[in-house]
Amino acid sequence: MKIQRLNMDNTWLLEMEGLRILVDPWLEGEEIDYFSWFNTQWHRTKPISYELLPEYDVILITQKYPDHFHPQTLLKLQPKKIIAPISIEKRLKALLPQAEIISMHLQTDEIVINSVEIKWYPTSRKIDPIYDAFMITDKNESLFLATHGYFIGKQKITNKKPLKLLISPFNYFQLPFYLGGTVSPGIEGLQHLTENLHPQHIVATHDEDKHAKGLVIKMAKVKRIFSTDLTHYPIFKNKILELNHYNPVEL
Repeated sequence: MKIQRLNMDNTWLLEMEGLRILVDPWLEGEEIDYFSWFNTQWHRTKPISYELLPEYDVILITQKYPDHFHPQTLLKLQPKKIIAPISIEKRLKALLPQAEIISMHLQTDEIVINSVEIKWYPTSRKIDPIYDAFMITDKNESLFLATHGYFIGKQKITNKKPLKLLISPFNYFQLPFYLGGTVSPGIEGLQHLTENLHPQHIVATHDEDKHAKGLVIKMAKVKRIFSTDLTHYPIFKNKILELNHYNPVEL
């Protein structure tokens, strides 16, 4: 398994069994939720350049929100194949009419590409914000990708192969309930996933201290969690990987 950070937020290149998956590409510009006055954010640290972007086989969009589904970047990339929640299928087809769109939904919650299985785990929430997760598995190992954390609840997550890597936020980010409530569950959410999935390694995602303006950031309660903050928790011992660079890493 290979992993490469491509921005300091939530864009990754994952490689398993030779399949190269580009996750949530956001490499330029702003992300605006609904209206600029409501929430506008942009990178504090410059992402990798398009010229240095590694080759990829498929794009995986994990959530329907514009810091995951970033039209400006997708138009620049013009990908041939995209995996995404069915909630953005129509918008993707309108944006990229030549691309093959593989939509994940209750009837098609897993696909196999080049012997790599990608399984979609929908949230139990019925109203926004809705944050899903993905398990990616090859012949030998798996990774769990939860870009906003994930509450397992009553449904079972079965590791068909040992879980090599958990990718999940460390930060705590909370909004008033009428604006969506918990955006990122912090240490408690990370503990929950670690206790249930028993990963060998854990990597932080979606924790960039981005530039931001608008109503959301004014009303948010944010607690930034760093790897050093987790040293007092035995459950995380020897599991945390600090990937604060754009170099590929083989696990």
